[in-house]
Amino acid sequence: MTAAPDARRALAILEAVLTQPTAPFFERRVRAALAAALDEAGVPWSVDRAGNLLARYKRGAAKPLVLTAHMDHPGFEVLSVKGRTAEARWNGQVPTFVLKGLRLALYDGRTSSRRGTAVVTRGDGRKPGLVRGKPHNLLTLTVPPGTAAGDFGHADLTLFKRRAGLIHSKAHDNVTGCAAIVSALDHLARRRLPGNVTALFTRAEEVGFHGCLSAIRLGSVPKSAPVVVLECSKAMPGAEMGKGPVLRVGDRVRVFDPDVMAALEARAAELKKADPSVSYQRRLMDGGACEASAFGLSGYRAVCFAFPLGNYHNVGPQGVGAEYISEQDYLDGVRLLAAFAERGIEPDAARRKLVTWLGGRFGRPELRRLTGSAR
Repeated sequence: MTAAPDARRALAILEAVLTQPTAPFFERRVRAALAAALDEAGVPWSVDRAGNLLARYKRGAAKPLVLTAHMDHPGFEVLSVKGRTAEARWNGQVPTFVLKGLRLALYDGRTSSRRGTAVVTRGDGRKPGLVRGKPHNLLTLTVPPGTAAGDFGHADLTLFKRRAGLIHSKAHDNVTGCAAIVSALDHLARRRLPGNVTALFTRAEEVGFHGCLSAIRLGSVPKSAPVVVLECSKAMPGAEMGKGPVLRVGDRVRVFDPDVMAALEARAAELKKADPSVSYQRRLMDGGACEASAFGLSGYRAVCFAFPLGNYHNVGPQGVGAEYISEQDYLDGVRLLAAFAERGIEPDAARRKLVTWLGGRFGRPELRRLTGSAR
């Protein structure tokens, strides 16, 4: 196995993207920061017709792999403005407490530049309203002069802070997954390592997987390659912060591809054997649904790779709070992603290995009877 990625570079890329504003359908600043990091690494990129960012790294004869993450985080869009009062819609899963008095960072919808701060005067995450027959949380805001319909924003929380081994931010989910992929590609490119990676950074995941489903419809990523979806998922027993990123075998709605998961775990175990300081976990994390379910239902062989997350969707113990992850989990995740890309993952080989193992335990005639296999 090669040397670990440069931690300073990986953290610098993370800071560059976490400090950008984002909300469903308003990901342009995150996309631009990711594209700038790809440019610096010399990795070519493009934008598909749905506004998703695509990057392509190919060197040597490595097996093809798709890495993907979404660029948005729950936030709001201004619907109308009258004087200093605005009506807004919260997009994405809303906090489950009263929102009155919450301070929101407000951005120009055309330029994504900061307008100022808005304050919620009416809005309750426990009682969503209806817009065009669909449930949405409606807010009334006091806004600064110049605010216009189409402006957007998010909770006014710290953008990036490292403290006591943790990284706090207004939007880890899932900007951090995007940064981890770019950091792994940066490492591969700078060291001229083998890899065959298509990276996909999607829009508007928080409101129904819009970018992901569009990418599937457009054929933006190859269907023949295994898909590893990056996520930041709610920490829980067995998927604990500080014990490494998680090989997520399923989410709230679906169990993911077992052969891809076995191949992924084999590569992770291989890296850990070479360097015992690398940590990872394996767990079914049912705190939410992720794009791996959408890919799986569309015929892709998909799994998820997740960072355990505190204050999921900014829901803290006392109200709205910054999300946080373990810094070491992030760095181990970047290293594991680079290893998956460099060495490739082989789901069919993992399946054959399991069949061979079962044959050794049961005997081949018994195995054929149990599996219904003629081989």
